[in-house]
Amino acid sequence: MRSPFVHLFRESPFVKLLKHAEIVQEGGGLFRKAMICYLDGSCTEFDAFHMNVTRMEHEADRLKRNIRGHLPRGLMMPVDKFQFLLYLREQDKALDSVQDSLHWLSYRNTEVPDVLVDDLLLLVDKAVDSIKQLPLMVGRAMVYLRSYSDKDRKQVKEVIKALRLKESESDTIERKLKSDIFSLPSVDAITVFHLIRLVEYMGDISNHAENAGDVMRAMIAR
Repeated sequence: MRSPFVHLFRESPFVKLLKHAEIVQEGGGLFRKAMICYLDGSCTEFDAFHMNVTRMEHEADRLKRNIRGHLPRGLMMPVDKFQFLLYLREQDKALDSVQDSLHWLSYRNTEVPDVLVDDLLLLVDKAVDSIKQLPLMVGRAMVYLRSYSDKDRKQVKEVIKALRLKESESDTIERKLKSDIFSLPSVDAITVFHLIRLVEYMGDISNHAENAGDVMRAMIAR
């Protein structure tokens, strides 16, 4: 019988992993505000939202290093340590992609054609919805690693399933946006490049959230 993971340490690494997930989630909320501000054109708060996301990314990096630096050695773990660190990496990269999106936007004031705005906001929402699932998934995993019950394991798998669905939906929107951007009439090449790369950065947010879910699935596998 496996020992409950969260009882093996003075403080479970999952406690800090959950805190890291909450920072990523908070960054997602600011990302949405920043994107709405940028698309509005007359909003003057984009730089403030951008700076706050950058601050959160630094805080998430600090916590990531703390987790990596304090994983106990020489103890048998019911989850693979490599997988645990891989999960942390993917969760962290989701926020990295949020920051990359805002960095990229900050390099140029592109007037986004009205025809793209609804789908861009839809892609933002898919990305934000994806990273909202991360603290929920970690929290449910903590419950499962205490109980090892089928019911609690199923709860974790439901979040993983939701992440896969959101990534699939995000991919569909991303492909449509790319097609629409290349079809825009009378738009210069720099604007096309700026928008295409932005869409790719935004798509990466859901990709990394889904990757985190896949690693979590491996960690709770029997």
